[in-house]
Amino acid sequence: MEQVISGISGLDDIIGGGLVRPSIILIAGVTGTGKTTSTMQSIFNAAREDEICMYITAMSEPIAMINNFMSKFSFYNISLMGKGNVKYLPLNHVHIKEGTLAIMKEIERNIEIIKPDRIVIDPVNVLTTWMDEVEKREFYYDLFIKMKEWNSLVLVTGELSEEEIWKDEISYIVDGIIYLSNERSRDKRVRYMEVLKMRGQEYQSGRHTYNITKDGLVIHPSLHPGERTKLQFERINTGINGLDKMTCGGLVKGTNILLSGGSGTGKTLIGLQFLLAGTSIGEPGVFVSFEEDPNLLKNNAASFGWDLEKLEDEGLLRVLYTSAHKLNVNENALTIKRVVEEIGAKRVVIDGINNFKFILNDDTKVFEHVNILAAYLVSRNITTIFTNEVSELMGSSTISGDKTSIIMDSIILLRYVEIESKIKKAISVLKMRGSNHDKEIRELVINKKGIEVKLPFIEYSGLMSGNPVKTPVQAFEEAFSYKKNVDKS
Repeated sequence: MEQVISGISGLDDIIGGGLVRPSIILIAGVTGTGKTTSTMQSIFNAAREDEICMYITAMSEPIAMINNFMSKFSFYNISLMGKGNVKYLPLNHVHIKEGTLAIMKEIERNIEIIKPDRIVIDPVNVLTTWMDEVEKREFYYDLFIKMKEWNSLVLVTGELSEEEIWKDEISYIVDGIIYLSNERSRDKRVRYMEVLKMRGQEYQSGRHTYNITKDGLVIHPSLHPGERTKLQFERINTGINGLDKMTCGGLVKGTNILLSGGSGTGKTLIGLQFLLAGTSIGEPGVFVSFEEDPNLLKNNAASFGWDLEKLEDEGLLRVLYTSAHKLNVNENALTIKRVVEEIGAKRVVIDGINNFKFILNDDTKVFEHVNILAAYLVSRNITTIFTNEVSELMGSSTISGDKTSIIMDSIILLRYVEIESKIKKAISVLKMRGSNHDKEIRELVINKKGIEVKLPFIEYSGLMSGNPVKTPVQAFEEAFSYKKNVDKS
C-alpha cells in the first residue's frame, strides 16, 4: 500500500497527505455538487505525474461532449488522452442490460489491457439500476476486489443524499466516503465537503467549505488551532491613553477582546489605533474587514493622519477585505492564518463578526467559528480585537447575541447616551479575565486625532439604559445651590 496525492486542492491536507492505493473511495452527493469535476481533476492531475488513469462512464456520453464540458477547467488536457495516460471507457446500455457478467467482463478486459493506476467509475449507481440489494452487494464486492488485485486507486461517484449513503450497499464495501453538498444560506448557496469514512487513515472531521473554480474543486479545510506556547503575563498599549488607564495599563498580551457597540460608536477606529500603536514599536498587524473595502478604509484613516498604505509597503500592516455577501468563512480563516504567519503578526483586528451570521445563519455555528478563529490566534500569542455591531443605539441590548462573549477574555462596550438633549458616546470595560479594570463609564470622543477617552460621567446614573439621570447627590447639590441662589436674590 502507498499514499498518493488526490489531485484535488485542499483534500490532502484534510486526509493526512493523500489517498491510499489500492483503495476504493466513494464521492457522493446530489446533482451539481461537483462529483464528476472532482474525479476528472484527480485523474488528469495524476496523469501529469505519469500515472495511467481510466475513466469509466455509464452515461454513454460521447468524448466530444465531455471535452466540451471539461475544457473550461485548467486541469483538463486532452493531449493526455492522446498520449495514453487517460483512457476513456463508455459502458453503453447494452452492457448494463446484459447484467453483472457483461459489465464485469468489459471492465476487466480493459483493466487487463491498460493496467491503470487510478480508475474512475462515474456514476456507479447506473451500473446497478436493474439489480436487487443482494445482487448489488455481490457486484460491488466482485468488482472492487478485482480492481484491488490490480493495485488501483478507484474513485466512484454516487448520486446519493447523505441519508441515502448509509442505506446503500456500497457504503459498507468502500474504504472511504467523501460527501459533497450544496446548501442554501439566505440568498446564496454554500458548498460543503465532509469525510464520512476513511479506513486506516486519520482525517479532519467536520464540514469543510469548497468552491468550484477554473482549477476545479478548491477545498478550504476548517482551521485547527495548535497548542498555545507558554507566555508570561504582559500588557500592551492600545494607542488610546484613556483606554489604557481603564484597563490598568493596557490589554493583556495574547488574549481576545470583544469590542461591541452600535453603528458609529468608534469600533473600527479603536481597532485601527490599536494596530497603529503596535506598528509604532515594530509589531506587525492585520486588519480584517467585511464592510469597508481597503480604499475606503485608507481614505478614512488618512483623515486622522494615518498612512495605512505606507505601513503596508513597510510590511507592518495587511488589510484583508471580503464582502459579507461573498464571504466563505473557512477560506477567510485560512487567508487570515496565511497572512498572520507571513508577516509574523502580533496584533489582529477582525472587524464585524456579526457578518458571519449572513453565511452561517445559525448562532451556534457563529459561536463555533469564532471560537476556532480565536483559539488559533491565541495559540500564536496574538492579541486580537473582535468587533461586533449591535442593532440597538440606546437602551438595553445584548453584547453579541450569539454567545461569542463567553469565549472572550475581555469585553469592552460602546454605546450612545443622551445627556442634556445631546447624544454622546460612552465606553465601559465589562470584563478582563485575570486582571483588574476600571469599573466606571467614561465619555468617548472622536476628534481629528482619532479616539479619545475622557473623564467618567460621575454626575449621572442609568447610563447603560441610554437614558441617564442625575445622581441623587448631584440632584441634591444642584437643588441646594439653586435654593441658596434664590434666597440671596
